[in-house]
Amino acid sequence: MAQSDSAVLPKAADELPTIESLEIEEENDSENVEDVDHSDGSSVASDDSEGSVMEPFQDYRIKIEELLDSLSMKEFSVEVIQHGFDFMNCVYSLTSSDGTEQYILRVATGGFIRESDGRHETVENEVLILGYLKDKLPVPRIKAYSLTIDNALEAAYTIQTRLPGESLNKLWATMDSAEKYAIVDELIVLIYQLESVTFATAGTFAVSSPLQERADDFFKTEDPSVQIFDEYATELTKDPKMVKDRAGPDLQLLLTSHMEKWIQDEIERGHHELSCAIGPRFRDLLAMLKELNDEGAFDTQPFPIVLHHCDFEPRNLMVSKASGTWKICGIIDWDDAVALPRPLARVPPRWVWHFPDEDPDLEDGYLNDDQYRDPELSDENQALKAYFDARIEAVLPGYTEDAYGQGRWLRRIWHFAREGARRVWQWPFLDQLPKDWAARPRNLVDANS
Repeated sequence: MAQSDSAVLPKAADELPTIESLEIEEENDSENVEDVDHSDGSSVASDDSEGSVMEPFQDYRIKIEELLDSLSMKEFSVEVIQHGFDFMNCVYSLTSSDGTEQYILRVATGGFIRESDGRHETVENEVLILGYLKDKLPVPRIKAYSLTIDNALEAAYTIQTRLPGESLNKLWATMDSAEKYAIVDELIVLIYQLESVTFATAGTFAVSSPLQERADDFFKTEDPSVQIFDEYATELTKDPKMVKDRAGPDLQLLLTSHMEKWIQDEIERGHHELSCAIGPRFRDLLAMLKELNDEGAFDTQPFPIVLHHCDFEPRNLMVSKASGTWKICGIIDWDDAVALPRPLARVPPRWVWHFPDEDPDLEDGYLNDDQYRDPELSDENQALKAYFDARIEAVLPGYTEDAYGQGRWLRRIWHFAREGARRVWQWPFLDQLPKDWAARPRNLVDANS
């Protein structure tokens, strides 16, 4: 794969500033505040809005009741699940007076609002994907929504069906072995269903034409349009070469295009010290791609483009018990769903065999992160992992190589290819990646089993 020669950067290690030595002010990026969406009620509710500049819930409730009145839902009671600007979404439980109907109201407090029409892009995309998946996967259904601030809440919102059951996050540690094995079987079916939803192009979901402001019950939306990953530089979507390079079936080209663009951007932005530190490290990642290519990582191209839920964690899986057996009854929190080449989407559910209660130092919210080193497992958890690996490999051949072998390296590279490395917390991971690559065992599947 040809590399860009437009940026000449120092290559010798002793010429490079260390990433830790840089004092670069991080950019304000409120869009990346983690969305701690516990729609089952398990999040820490903030009735008094402690730590938030948002009005107290008892005052905000008046606005919610006004909205419900306008939607002919006046008889519904309101309970807070999470409230305040500390969250990407405020979340409230709505219950009819007779208890037969339950919904979740999600009100956006962050995200991207288009200047052209004042629509909240993240909410619009969630409405789009949930409508599209309505008959494909067990997801919430949209009852009502607004994409602008032209409503009683003065914010974009959705009202979704409340899925039955409880969050698996609350129950997993209390389940016995037989119950966990049953959930693994359910999980494999869900992963198979996710991979069965395919697209022609990798990227984020977008509407082909603006959704209408509406409050119809349980509609189905058009098929989503997929827009190439563009790092918020929309002019890239109009560049024919960029659209071709980032389409996704050629995974090596997708990764290379992103990294070369980041290198060039740092030069053009004038972050000289940052460019000198990070640019060569991106060159290291490009060299890793070349080695992966030599080792056959891209031999099976073109890769299928599949649906990827970016937060496939137990807190977003709803489970209920039927005839004495736990069943997964739905998956929530689709804000950041994307279409990805299959190796990038095959992030193994490590929480199955390494639940966070067993390691308090593991950062909640990133349980499946490929940056973490594999832990030592108990015999019980090792057996659970072996069961998952054997069953899913039988259902989806090649999954374990994508999950633990070359695919894991591709995902670690993809993290920086898509996000860049402008945030301080990313720098140690960027430094560590080439070191881990140099020290890796060659038979990666065996090494991670």
